[in-house]
Amino acid sequence: MPNNPIAQPAGPSQAETLAKSLAAKFLENGNYEALGTPLSHAAATKYAQAAAIADLDEYFGEEEGFSGLAVHSVGYTAGAETEKVVIYVARGSKKALESIKEEVEGVPVEAKVMGKLKAGPAPAMSAAGMSNFYERNGRIACGSSCAPSGQNYSGTVGGLLRDGNRILALSNNHVFAACNHTPVGMPILSPSTMDARPGRRAPTEICRHERIVELRSGDPALVQMMRLDAAVAEVANAALVSSWQGNDAEGFDTPAATANPVSGLKVKKFGRTTGLTTGTVEAFVPTPWILPYKSGKFSATVWFSDTWTVRADGADPFALPGDSGSLVVSEDGTSVIGLLFAVNNRGQYGIIMPIDQVLAAFGGATMLSGHGI
Repeated sequence: MPNNPIAQPAGPSQAETLAKSLAAKFLENGNYEALGTPLSHAAATKYAQAAAIADLDEYFGEEEGFSGLAVHSVGYTAGAETEKVVIYVARGSKKALESIKEEVEGVPVEAKVMGKLKAGPAPAMSAAGMSNFYERNGRIACGSSCAPSGQNYSGTVGGLLRDGNRILALSNNHVFAACNHTPVGMPILSPSTMDARPGRRAPTEICRHERIVELRSGDPALVQMMRLDAAVAEVANAALVSSWQGNDAEGFDTPAATANPVSGLKVKKFGRTTGLTTGTVEAFVPTPWILPYKSGKFSATVWFSDTWTVRADGADPFALPGDSGSLVVSEDGTSVIGLLFAVNNRGQYGIIMPIDQVLAAFGGATMLSGHGI
């Protein structure tokens, strides 16, 4: 069951209000990298969930840094002792980045360069490509490579869920469902066919595709903005799988408890591509991301909101393509925090969905712990 809820203030904080106002201004000015065109004032305000756009014109003059940014989204460090606004940019000139005000309307502001964003499974790669497959007491463990039968890509088995008397496996829609297109009942294999290796267990059916949160593409005036990229599959043989995450040496059992993300929280995950990595929850992003998806039958941009960013600790990546579907847990291993679904091209950042939102989408299923360990 959920624990450690974040106490919510009576109204939005100054940082939240500013984050939404800035995002609206960026949308109105055409600064959003993936959009490439300005929006009307009304649409920008609606899409950014801004009650009203603060008077920010003075920060968008020709000599000001904000006007020269190519923006992905805007968040804020929710729950931090001193909240600040974080502007996630695709690129920006040195002059533009150096010209950004360190404080706007009394709120600290910082720009973070992310480069390109990627959402979708890892495409086929050479046999030398990185891939992780884990076993625990002869059972397939979470954090392992997986894909639907017949697909030439890879993602990650995130975790196991308890749904009444059944066990479900959890990952992303774009992993289990090939972006809405895997037939119900299709076997999900681990490792994926493309990650088969000499000396490694042959691809084995661990579950059969069942349900998704549908991915929708289109202008938010016509199509509801997404909050989740998730899917579940029914485990065919409970004796084949374990709730253990990763390898024997560094791994851990999936926690039964869940907790809300909060800025500054240390987290870790096991994934198909990068294995065990650690990071820090950086910001809540209530404003739009416009993420590019590429799958065999689905190639489109999808608008997301109400997600969180995780930044890698140190120089190594937190996540790369193929890690999609990884379960993100607190560093001490006591609580599940979120489900990874997108990364930036250098792997420095992961974008996650709060786990309680994911579980609610599947009828309140709960995390399964202590299974086959």
